[in-house]
Amino acid sequence: MSRGTVVIIGAGLAGLTAGRVLGEAGVPYRILEAEDRPGGLCRTERTGGYIFDYTGHLLHLREGQEKELIMSLLGGELAEHGRRASIFVEGTFVPYPIQAHFGSLPRPLADRCMADLLAAAGRPVTGDMPFDAWARAQFGDGLAEVFMLPYNEKLYAHPLEEMEVSWTSWSVPRPTVEEVRAIAAGKAAPSFGYNATFFYPRSGGIEALPAALARGQEGSVLNRTWVVKVRAKRRTVTLEDGQEMPYGHLVSTVPLPCLLSMSEELPDGLKAATGRLRHSAVLGVCMGLDGPLLRSDHWVYFPDRDLPFYRMGFPPNFSPDASPAGRGSAYLEAAFRPGARPDPESIAARALQLMKDTGMVDASTRTAARMDLDIPHAYVFHDRYRAANLRWILESLRQNSIWSAGRYGGWEYSAMQDAVGWGLRTARGIMG
Repeated sequence: MSRGTVVIIGAGLAGLTAGRVLGEAGVPYRILEAEDRPGGLCRTERTGGYIFDYTGHLLHLREGQEKELIMSLLGGELAEHGRRASIFVEGTFVPYPIQAHFGSLPRPLADRCMADLLAAAGRPVTGDMPFDAWARAQFGDGLAEVFMLPYNEKLYAHPLEEMEVSWTSWSVPRPTVEEVRAIAAGKAAPSFGYNATFFYPRSGGIEALPAALARGQEGSVLNRTWVVKVRAKRRTVTLEDGQEMPYGHLVSTVPLPCLLSMSEELPDGLKAATGRLRHSAVLGVCMGLDGPLLRSDHWVYFPDRDLPFYRMGFPPNFSPDASPAGRGSAYLEAAFRPGARPDPESIAARALQLMKDTGMVDASTRTAARMDLDIPHAYVFHDRYRAANLRWILESLRQNSIWSAGRYGGWEYSAMQDAVGWGLRTARGIMG
């Protein structure tokens, strides 16, 4: 490898997209992937005839070059779905999003939420509010206490009063006064949210996407290749076997704190940021069932603090290829602070009993297959330290020819299309 080679750490969506763009332009590059195949967390596993992604991986595509690239690769293999999602609250399945369907809540809770939401609709909301105050100002105390606060406490596993709200601009819609009044009058709710529709492969699971991106790059992707050290001034990476590789530019798609912790010769102050960037981890508990699913939801949210999981998804409702004929499956997502992994067996047992009690499956249903999938870095915690320091951290790295890219390299809450966008922008930035 020459000094002009671009080294990419991680063969996830951002890394594979960057490699694809560089390769098409004739720029030499290598992708170093620690796992045995490309995909990163956009990966599908199989057990006992069931297939499971690394929890929910659905393509919410907005117009743009990213969508054009994805559709050019997979267009004929993708099925489009209209979202079917619910929130299990107060023993009731309420259609998602709750701010458009609060009338389905039991009374008098529904009346309280309606009154609070109407009162909040004309209230000013500012970007400097912490999340807990923002949720109350945005949706009223009722909906905040029923869903927004308990659900996000479970998801982020850090105090919500320490979380800022920049990430909510595209992912948490707020109804207008007119919409609230229409909902309250019993009119059809608008289709709120970025995930009102989504695409998913007809077969094979979500790994179809990185597999398509990787086609033609086989000679440039080195699997089972673990980077343990980055020397910024020397522009080298050190592999687990001690081998050193030079680079002209380095693209890192590993979680930003991991990149900082293994990097040397960085500008003053960058190393100190390693321990200040917070996140939650996720355990995915996957269950293949010996009977069919009796609900058509794609996923269900669980804000109840007494339940160990925050969401349950149903792969056969995305694709019939996900389970054997006549059988269903489910994945449970439980978030936690790093080092506090919950017990997957108790999660699986609790979930199966809940599914029986609520009629999601027949009372005689049993678990036919099990798989646990760990995501050590799952959700970035958007606190004030991140908001104040992320830009200069990324810019300082770029000034040293290190491009930290992707959902975790860019240390943000974003979708798969955004990871592809990171790859496009990074490759073009390197090429000037």
